[in-house]
Amino acid sequence: MLKTVKSFRIELIVIGVLALIIVALVISLAVLARRNNTLSQELNITREYIYEMLLAYTALEDENQNIRNELRELQNEFEELWAEHLPDPMHYRAIQHILDIAPERLRYVFDEDVTLNDPEDFVTLPNNRILISGQWVDAHFETTHTLEAIFGYHEQNDDIWISLRSYSPFGWDDWRYPWESPNQHSWVRYHELDVVPVRFYGMGGNWDDTWYNVEYLNGENFLEELAYHALSHLNRLIIDAWFVDSILYVNLHHSEPMRMSSGTFGEWAMYSTLVQSMSSVPDIDALVIMVDGQREVMIGGHGLPFRDIYLIN
Repeated sequence: MLKTVKSFRIELIVIGVLALIIVALVISLAVLARRNNTLSQELNITREYIYEMLLAYTALEDENQNIRNELRELQNEFEELWAEHLPDPMHYRAIQHILDIAPERLRYVFDEDVTLNDPEDFVTLPNNRILISGQWVDAHFETTHTLEAIFGYHEQNDDIWISLRSYSPFGWDDWRYPWESPNQHSWVRYHELDVVPVRFYGMGGNWDDTWYNVEYLNGENFLEELAYHALSHLNRLIIDAWFVDSILYVNLHHSEPMRMSSGTFGEWAMYSTLVQSMSSVPDIDALVIMVDGQREVMIGGHGLPFRDIYLIN
């Protein structure tokens, strides 16, 4: 009987231990299952985040590709525009030749040493011309003055030929032509007479219907008054005039050849009245008419040129 009770107790203890083990296992499995569920949820969240990042990366990559394509198109357009507006290589060769010869050429005609500005300050003009700028020093008065000059260029046998067309030693409105190398001391914009009578001619509808009006110009303000009366009587735009000894130079606005185009008789009337009027300036032996600093310019459409020089009889 005692043995049976003792055996029963042992069985109860074994059953209790087993129960505890089972409970521990159940609890462990529950904790493990919960942890596994939590990890599974976190893994799903991570997968969704990675998927969203991949979508965002793909979108950014597509946007970057579009930007690269747009940049490539803009670069192609820029290169096309640059190619269209890129000056002729002859232009650069001409500038280099001008930089090489301009100081000596200007020294020859101007009788003063000249320092040129940077080529970036040069201006490209129509008809293969380049306007350059610089400074010269008046040693007598110890003053510095601006100098501008227009050089023409053309290509012949793969060489660039440069020629000085006109220059202005005192400012943009004081142009002169470098013939026979006159220097600045013989070049003036006033008349020696205090009162300068000038005939401004007009012409009617036939060759014989001609008249003139006399205007008395102030010799000290000769240029300003000559330009004023030429516009008033002749409808001609004079932008500058000066004397080299007894030679009168008259420089017309660049638009004058086109403005004077009006048929054979009309062109002749405007041409002849201008030449006769300027020739009537007293105390001159010759007249030179230029257009925008150039001589031998044709006016209108019927072959009337401003000849090299008009001798006054």
